[in-house]
Amino acid sequence: MVSLSHGIRFHDPALTTLAEAVAAGLFSGSSDLGQSIGYPFVVDFVGADYAFRDLVTAVAANNSGATVFHCSAGKDRTGWGTAVLLTLLGVPRHTVEADFLAGNEYTGNPKAVGLSWLRAAFTEVDHLYGDFDTYVRAGPKLDDATVAALRAKMLND
Repeated sequence: MVSLSHGIRFHDPALTTLAEAVAAGLFSGSSDLGQSIGYPFVVDFVGADYAFRDLVTAVAANNSGATVFHCSAGKDRTGWGTAVLLTLLGVPRHTVEADFLAGNEYTGNPKAVGLSWLRAAFTEVDHLYGDFDTYVRAGPKLDDATVAALRAKMLND
C-alpha cells in the first residue's frame, strides 16, 4: 500500500486531508491521533487504490481455497482491506465495525485499534466519492465483473 511505484499522488491535497484528519481526531477524542490521521490516507493516497484493487481481485480470483492476507501488524491495512471486502459483500456497517474492533481482543491489546480510525476512513470515502460504491469503482477501480465474482465466491446462497 505504501509503494511509490505509482508516484506520490493524492485525490485531495495532502495538506487538506491532514488538517481535516487532525481536527477530526481531536474532536473524536481518538486514543491515537497518528492513527486517526493515517486512516483517511488509505482512501486518499492513490497508491493505496492499487493495493486494495489487487487485494479484492486476488480474493475474487482465488479458486484454490481460502485466502490469507495480512500486513505487518495485521490491523490497519488489513483492517481497512477487510472492511472493504465486507462492505462489498453487503455486511452492515455496525457488523464491519464490530469485526474491526475484534482486533483489540485478538491482539491482546485493548487499544490496538480504535473505532474512530475506521470511521475516519469511511468519512474520507464519503467526502471524496459520496458513497462506498462510487469509491470502489472510482478509487480502486473495481469493475462490476470483479465485484460479482467476489460476491459469487463468498456469498453461498
